[in-house]
Order: sequence, then C-alpha cells, then structure tokens
Amino acid sequence: MDRNSQSGTCGSPYQTFEFSAFVSLVALRKCGGYIITQGTRFAALNWENQSVTTINNADQDKPNNRFNDGKVDPAGRLFAGTMGNEVRPAVLERKQGSLFTLFPDHSVVKNFNSVDISNGLDWSLDNRTFFYIDSLSYSVDAFDYDLQTGQIANRRSIYTMEKEEKIPDGMSIDTEGKLWVACYSGGRVIRIDPETGTRIQTVKLPVAQTTSCCFGGPDYSELYVTSASQEMGEAPCEPQAGNVFKITGLGVKGQPPCSYAGDELEKRNSRRKETQQQSAVQTMCSIKIESIVKEKNRMGECPVWEERENSLVYVDINSQKVCRWNSVTNEIQCVSVDARVGSVALRKSGGYVIALGTSFAFLNWKNRKVVTISEQELDKPNNRFNDGKVDPQGNFFAGTMAEETAPGVRARHQGALYTLFPDCSVVKQLDHVDISNGLEWSLDHRTFFHIDSLAYAVHAYSYDECTGRIGDCRTVYKMEKEEAMPDGMCIDVEGKLWVACIDGGRVIRIDPETGRRVQTLKMPVSRITSCCFGGKDYSEMYVTSAYDGLNSAALAKEPQAGEIFKEELRFGRFHWK
Repeated sequence: MDRNSQSGTCGSPYQTFEFSAFVSLVALRKCGGYIITQGTRFAALNWENQSVTTINNADQDKPNNRFNDGKVDPAGRLFAGTMGNEVRPAVLERKQGSLFTLFPDHSVVKNFNSVDISNGLDWSLDNRTFFYIDSLSYSVDAFDYDLQTGQIANRRSIYTMEKEEKIPDGMSIDTEGKLWVACYSGGRVIRIDPETGTRIQTVKLPVAQTTSCCFGGPDYSELYVTSASQEMGEAPCEPQAGNVFKITGLGVKGQPPCSYAGDELEKRNSRRKETQQQSAVQTMCSIKIESIVKEKNRMGECPVWEERENSLVYVDINSQKVCRWNSVTNEIQCVSVDARVGSVALRKSGGYVIALGTSFAFLNWKNRKVVTISEQELDKPNNRFNDGKVDPQGNFFAGTMAEETAPGVRARHQGALYTLFPDCSVVKQLDHVDISNGLEWSLDHRTFFHIDSLAYAVHAYSYDECTGRIGDCRTVYKMEKEEAMPDGMCIDVEGKLWVACIDGGRVIRIDPETGRRVQTLKMPVSRITSCCFGGKDYSEMYVTSAYDGLNSAALAKEPQAGEIFKEELRFGRFHWK
C-alpha cells in the first residue's frame, strides 16, 4: 500500500496567535470559534477578534501544573488532563496531574488524579469505551464510558508500548475502530487493535518527536501528524523537526471531530430567555400563518428543514413523491418513487434516507436513484411505513401501519417501530402498533416520545443514547375530544412538544413534564399532518396538511387543504442527520 508523507510548513500561508502561557489543546465549538486550555484554565478563543475569555479553572492549588492534551466527547463535553511541569530538563514532578471534564454548562469535574503526563484521548465507535494515555505508564488504557453522564470506570490496559516505540503521546481512532498512537521519541505512528491488544501497522516519520495525530481532508482519509523540535538543540540534526506532516494512502478513514456544546447551551438559554420575555406580549392573534407551498398534497407529511439547501423537504405519501421547496427561489422539485413513501430524513453525506412501502432506502437527489437498504414485514403485504425521524446519534426510527381495506376500516395492531442503524442493520423496537406516527427526543436525549395515533395519546419511553434502544413506557398526554387524532410531532428549545392534530385543524403545544396543553395554534384546514421547525434561526414552524379524506363539500370549505403553511413562533430546533 502506497503511503506518502508531506511536510505542512511550506507553501500556503497560515495564521498563528501567541499567548502568555502554555496552550496545550484546541477544539471546535459548535457555533464557531474554539475552546482552548491555557496554563490551568479553560478558555474560549474568538478567532475573528483574537479575544480569549476564561470559562473555568483547574488545579489552582498546583501552580507548577498545566493542561496538556484534550478532546471533545460525542456528547459535546471537553475532556482534558494536566501534568506537572519540568523542574529542570527531563525532570518532572511525578503524579501531579489529573483528568478533568468541562461540561456544556461550564462546570468542571475531576475524573481521577495521580497522573504523570495526561495525553491521548478518544472514544470507541459505539461510544461505550473511553481510551486514554498517561504517557509515563507506557500504555494505552481503556475505561467503561457512559455517554449520558460522561462518567468513566473500570480502567484496564489494552496495549503496552514496545521498547522501540518509546513514549505514547496523542491518539486518534479510525472508522474501523483501530487506534493511531503518536510515539514521542519513537519517530512513528502505530495503529493498534484495542480488541486484541496488538499492533497491526507502523508508519515511520522523518522526525523523532512525533506528538499527535488526527484524520482530516475532504473525506477524512488523510492523517495529519504533529511534531516537536524542543529537544533538538540549536542545530537540529532533523531539519523537519517541528513540522506538521500529512500521510495519505493509508486505506482507512477517520471521523469528523466532535465540537464543544457549551456555546450551543448558552444560545439555547439565551433564546429561552428571549422567548419568555416575548411570550408576555405575544398572543395567538399576532402569529402570522401563511401558505408557502400552494401545490396541493394528497397526504403531505414528514417535513424536515435542510439548512444547507435553505429548503423544506417533505413527502406526499399517497402521490408517492419526495419533494423539496426552496425558500429562496420558491421552486418545488419532486422525485417520484415506486411505492407510498411515509418519511424522509437527511443524510450526513448528502441525499436522503426514506421509508417507502415496507423498505428502507437511500435517495440520491441528483440522479433521482433509489437504492433499497433493507426490507421489512414481507409477511404483511398490506402494511407500509409511515412517519420517521433521525435520533441524536444518527439512527433512523420509522414505524409501520396497516392500510385501510375500506374507508375507515383497517386491521388493528399490525404495525411496528423499527430503527435503521448507520451500519444498515435494523432492529424492531415496538410491535402491535396501529398507526406509528410522531417521533421526537428530549433535549437531554434520555426520553423518546412516540405517537401511535389510534391510542389518542403521546407516549414517552426511556431512551439509551449509547445503544439507540427504548425502554419503559408512560403516557404523557391524552388528546382532548376537539383535538381529534395526534399525527406528526416536533420539539422546541424549551422541551415542549408540538403535535399536529389530523381532523382537529390545529397544532397543540404540550408540556411533557406536566402533561398539560400550554398552547393551541388553529389552522385554516382540518387535516393537519405534521410539523417541524426551520428557517434561518429555526423560529419558523412548517406545517403539512392533506386533502385526501375530504369530500367535495369539505374541499369547497377548505380551499387550502393539502398546502404547507409557515408560522413565526421563535421556539425552533434543528433536525438530526
């Protein structure tokens, strides 16, 4: 296998900022800028105005300590460790460091202490294991990891360094679950299998002091390796010491880095405060409802906002179409498929995942091709998929239902709820469902909300973000008579649920904590099917509707039936992919 290494100090210009204390790590923030550790403080770095704002501090009782390596976990928390400084060359105060976690609310928790040099960190692909390096232990360790809480436990060694590999430093994981470890003073990066504890690959570098590595490039197939020159003296024998190198042709890829979620929490709290201030003066009559898609849908459903396209994606189930309305050009494009399509969701790589007939499939919008991933319920030819949505971990949940055999007549309890995982495996979560409909997750990702329409209720299930499985069920809201039947659903930044009421002509906002309706948004048509937030700052609610099921007299009274509506509400929330 061909491998190429390239120094990164020549060619294109780069920018640097200088600080008055050691800066040992940098990580992305979700809403822009960076989070850094400087000395023993966590800080936010604004790249545009070059300002640094302290967030919190650690090891304040150890003035000789400083932060070293760190990384953001899949839940948006920053893990970072400290070390004692050298009191003289090659002489380090031992066991002075600790490993800390900076949470999105800016609180700090110490995970453990008595660390020599806190270094490489990463998480397994299933988010159940935390990998960690304390360099002077000459080992890579693993901990059990709880994604919900960020807690780690049960430390064990998974790899002990060979003599020629020297000191383990920074670390990264690839999409096969293998760890890449930079070997300080060893002049190499090694790839190890954490399951077997064996080294399976060695990439030698032209410098000895290799310090860390990460994957990057357009498809994360390039490995970037940093190095140091601090021990080379005034006339280094390694002229490339201190350079950054790019390695290609490895045949493996990495994953995009996680971003610190603290800024997202701040924005959410700010938006919540703004909303609360506005709610005192905002009345229902001040909410403007306008039709933005006047092309009639027989059964418009499953709206999802696609930010990169400034578009609303939705399905017309009975017309067997996936559609996209561009908010800038007002253009509507549709792709016809060969079965009733119940739901559509975004894919991180582009295009869409859809549930049509009884199959999961990928839809390539550019060439309009549909590729079947998995087929379900082949023993139930009268069933089809209905509503669906992606969870915070990128798993696609979608449920089935039996079709009507005559107007208002269908076989009961024939449906189920399924999860399509990123590896294309499928798990059945629920059985004996009538009409699987609205789905959503709580803001802390611990609760899954679901609607089985003929139960006339909204249910909540315990939810394991690590496994994607659901557990204990409870009822959080029972529909009132005038609200008719619950259909699609979405959640706002205050954790309240918005439920579309088919044949009820409204969208209701309910508080899942108290089980009470807190707001009603009446619509100009009766067959309201689903809703989602979108627009520039997700303050707009998009509501789909249907005209199938209305007779000629009802259609005459509801000329806008089947259209899609927009309301300004200032409660928004984005969609997962």
